[in-house]
Amino acid sequence: MIKGSLVPNITFFKKDNTIDYDKCRWHMKWMFDNGVHGLFLTGSYGAGPLMTNEERISIFKLAKEVKDQYEGKFLIAHVGCADTDSTVALAKAAEEIGVDALGAVPPFYYTYTEDRVIEYYRAIASAVKIPVYAYNNPFTTKTTMTLKTVLKLQEAGVKGVKDSSMNVAFITNVFYDAKINRKDFKTIIGTSTGWLPFSTMGIDTMIAGMCNYAPEIISAMYEYTIKGDMEKAEKAYRIMMEYSGKCKFVDSTIASHMILKARGFDCGLPRLPMSLPQDSDPKYAELKTDFEKAYAAIKALED
Repeated sequence: MIKGSLVPNITFFKKDNTIDYDKCRWHMKWMFDNGVHGLFLTGSYGAGPLMTNEERISIFKLAKEVKDQYEGKFLIAHVGCADTDSTVALAKAAEEIGVDALGAVPPFYYTYTEDRVIEYYRAIASAVKIPVYAYNNPFTTKTTMTLKTVLKLQEAGVKGVKDSSMNVAFITNVFYDAKINRKDFKTIIGTSTGWLPFSTMGIDTMIAGMCNYAPEIISAMYEYTIKGDMEKAEKAYRIMMEYSGKCKFVDSTIASHMILKARGFDCGLPRLPMSLPQDSDPKYAELKTDFEKAYAAIKALED
């Protein structure tokens, strides 16, 4: 069963705007080596909406090759597209490659009724045998899911929800509905900022963007929580929250690239039209200092 701290991993590109597979491979391995339990592939961080299906499939294949070098790691392929046919085709390809589960945002750009959204997910779930997780991300789609929506999704064959809305009532209702009624249904929080309060309810999985550039911090917070060392878990959570606030200065994908660069890694480029500031930008030095302070605070908990 999928659980732990997963990452919506970014995709690296070259100057000619093609995928830099060497850097992508390095990044996946580096995160696994630093305690990340799984990858959420070609989501918002991963530039999925800016990639062709063929490019996304190539990332799924690369991730599977990397995962096979480790024990106990997970792959969730985000297959959401603006149309049903492309999404279903991508879902089938991802299943054939051997990912553990699929995630999909609702169909986007246009406005759809709830019934149309449900049928979109039904088409995905009926096309594959692996679990399909609906991705509630109202910030990038025109759909805001409710418990009523989730109950309909369950009837359509969906096996879980990844939520990035941080709507406490929604997450709580979905989780406890599944728990009380003993449903085979997974609730995943899509941000590290909700980890500590939601983990006390019993939620055991987060997809944390910070794992892209500071997996050491997320991994420490997760491990202290799982071990039941709540004093250190709370301290790690506060360190993470303070650091997270300093990382919210630009789009999260660009911020991830910049912080990796500030840490001294050759981080490649985001896909156009995204771009990074010049190397001379003083923000890089600020980001380096911010990370070093947060990392030192996390390491101090080991004493």
